[in-house]
Amino acid sequence: MFTLEQEKKLLLKDILKNFFNNREISEFTKKYLQGSVKGTKSKQVSKKNKQQIDLNLQDNSRLRLEIDLLITFAENKLSENKFLELLLSLGQFAVTTGEFTLSIDLYGKLLNKTKTKNEYLNINAHAYLSLGEMYSRQAHWALSFNNINKSKSLFEKQNDITGIAKCENMLGTIYGEIGNLKKATQHFEKGLSLIDGKKDIALIGKIEVNLGIVNNIQGNYDLALSYYQRALLNFQKLSDLKNIALINHNIGMTYLKLNKFTMALSNFDQSILNSLQVGSLPSLGISYTSKAYLYTQQKDFSMAEAFADKAMDICFKTNDKLSIAEVYKVKGIIQRNKSNFESAENFLLTSLRINKELENQLNYAETCFELGLLYENTGNNYSSKSYFEKAIKYFKSISAGPEIKIISEHLNNL
Repeated sequence: MFTLEQEKKLLLKDILKNFFNNREISEFTKKYLQGSVKGTKSKQVSKKNKQQIDLNLQDNSRLRLEIDLLITFAENKLSENKFLELLLSLGQFAVTTGEFTLSIDLYGKLLNKTKTKNEYLNINAHAYLSLGEMYSRQAHWALSFNNINKSKSLFEKQNDITGIAKCENMLGTIYGEIGNLKKATQHFEKGLSLIDGKKDIALIGKIEVNLGIVNNIQGNYDLALSYYQRALLNFQKLSDLKNIALINHNIGMTYLKLNKFTMALSNFDQSILNSLQVGSLPSLGISYTSKAYLYTQQKDFSMAEAFADKAMDICFKTNDKLSIAEVYKVKGIIQRNKSNFESAENFLLTSLRINKELENQLNYAETCFELGLLYENTGNNYSSKSYFEKAIKYFKSISAGPEIKIISEHLNNL
């Protein structure tokens, strides 16, 4: 049985090894790192899918207690510099495990301790960048832009080119999330140009993945796979399972677009396995959602529903609003294929509303397409045409050839 609780404990113990000796670790773990994990039941399915559906999502109250007590323990044991490094490590740990509220609190605490001290400019810059990333994952775009720009300004004061490139990559990611691919590409390419010739293969890999995502959206599948494969080689050199998981997910998305379902499923399962190995809840959420959508394409609506429900549990836990909207879309597709048209309409309109509120143009257009299909199925040609036209308008703006072709065919048949 996979349990994220066990993976989180292993990650936390790894952090402890970097900051405390064996006696201190023993002192802390004996007092605070105790607890058990309970299993869950699911439908009779394949062993691999059963393990994934039975994933046990623990309440984060215990983790929060452990972190709070560790901070109290560490303040009296570590020098100021080591203590600040610990807060950074715990903040990244919280990011990886999807505890975004905890991460925001940790980076906020870090900033409160360092923002008036010039010797900690670099720590401040990284804390603001991490806060920007956290707010973007919860679709708080204004807060995200504000923190990333603060980070970029501090990196510029230090002439930290790598730091500036990280900010450019993050800005590109946000523009990509809201569907502005032109600005996203500009920031990715600027970030890549800043580190051209440097040996930061991790950052290069992250930007290459993002360029792969942009090309995948636009239907440039061979180029997308090329970017992913280059990035995968870099992260394999670093044994970076967290980013390897994300790349496997994105490769799966490309194969899904190409209707190569067996290859897509293999990559999603590899992504899920890697995510479980590092306890990465955010990665799990998107892979479960994509796997649910894949099963809708294979007309296996029982499995689609099981993975969509688990994806929703994960995305609610991480407060990943973009993925929550995506799960509603998948649920709408499931209900449409079951001819439960009223239920399908409710799910799809909910997805559309959330994407509109989050200003996510890409996901909004994709949901418009699904609504177009729904109304086409029910004979409501007026509404079908209206939603197809909304969808094709956006896809034309980003030159997404495959989507333009498909929607045009539906419009021609109305």
